[in-house]
Order: sequence, then C-alpha cells, then structure tokens
Amino acid sequence: MVKIIRIFLIGIGFLILFNACSSKNNSGLALDEVNKPADYWYQNMLKEIRNGDLEKADSYFTSLQSEHLHSPLLSEAMLILGRAHMQEEEYLLAAFYFEEYTKRFGNEQNIDFINFLKLQANYFAFAKQFRDQQLLAKSIKDAQDFSQKYPFSRYRPVVDTMLLKLELANLSLNKEIIKLYNKKDKTQAAEYYQQKINENAWIKDVFYKEAGSPWYQKIFEW
Repeated sequence: MVKIIRIFLIGIGFLILFNACSSKNNSGLALDEVNKPADYWYQNMLKEIRNGDLEKADSYFTSLQSEHLHSPLLSEAMLILGRAHMQEEEYLLAAFYFEEYTKRFGNEQNIDFINFLKLQANYFAFAKQFRDQQLLAKSIKDAQDFSQKYPFSRYRPVVDTMLLKLELANLSLNKEIIKLYNKKDKTQAAEYYQQKINENAWIKDVFYKEAGSPWYQKIFEW
C-alpha cells in the first residue's frame, strides 16, 4: 500500500511540471530545499540512491522535474531511478518511471530499450506475485508485441526467453486453477481453463520442472 501511495505522489509531481514555482512560498518566506540548480537536485538524488533511501531520491527527482522542466538531466534521472527501484524489487515504481520516460523522451533510437526495461519490471514483479493472473497476461502480451515490433532488436533473444518462461508459468498457473476447481466440484470452470491450455497446446511439449512453493508460503496460497 505504501508503494502505491508513493507512485501516486510521484504522479502528482509530474502533473505540476508546468508549475515550477509552486514549490515556493508566495509570502516571500524562505523555505528549505527550493529554487536550487538542476545539478543540486540531481546530485542529491544520486546520493540518496547510494544511501539506499529511494523515497528521498524520489523526492529530489520531483523537485528536479518541478523546477527544471527542460533540464537535460531529467531523462537520465528517470532511467537511473527506474533501475534503482528494480534493484530494490519495487517493480511498480520502476515501471512507472520507464513509462513516463517513454512518454517524454521515447524515440526510434531508444524505444526498444525502454520497452525492454518495462517488460523486465513486469517480468520480475510477477516472480514476486505468483498468483497475479492479470500481470502475467499483460507480460505475455507485452513480450509478444515486443517480438513483433522489434524483430531485430538486440534485446529480442532475452525477451523471447522471458516469453517462454511466462508461457510456462501460465501453464502451471492454469493447472493449479484446474486442480482447485476440481476439488470444489466446479466442472465447468475447470473445463474453461483446460480449454485455455488446449488452445496453447505447443507449450505442453516443452520439458520443464514444475514450480513449487515453500511450505510456509503454501499456507497462504488459494
């Protein structure tokens, strides 16, 4: 819940990009940490990332983009923060920064790289949220779209590998759902998910090891 709130607050920061003076006190009273050069905000953001305090780093970035709308440091700062949040397994925040970068700075030269980073964020997020069907379906669709849009991208082999693993995860998840519905004698629901497996029959011929959960995690599953 805290991460969702942080995403919301950062989003509010983006909405006030065209109101750079909003962080200043109209009464003329001096406030801390306002009206600083772009490099000040940027360097402090990097310092907080090194310190492991991404919440402060996000705050410094918000000041950077609020007070220096056209700074060349903004694009680099977005990518750095996105990667930093990925390293801390805060994948929703990482995807948020990559999405904002795409909107503001995406071009033909970097769009495949940015989409690759967004796909990575969703891919790793799914590993932490095993039962999230919506995230899994979105990640599979994004990986398929990537391969079609950028067939010659240097990231294509990695994306294809992620796609295969996501498809296998989807197969395992559907099997688990079928078991659950069979236990509850919900035959029609079980048949629905079996049909989904049959529609993607090729994946059943891929040799793989079924994923398992530790005993303490299984207590909270289903």
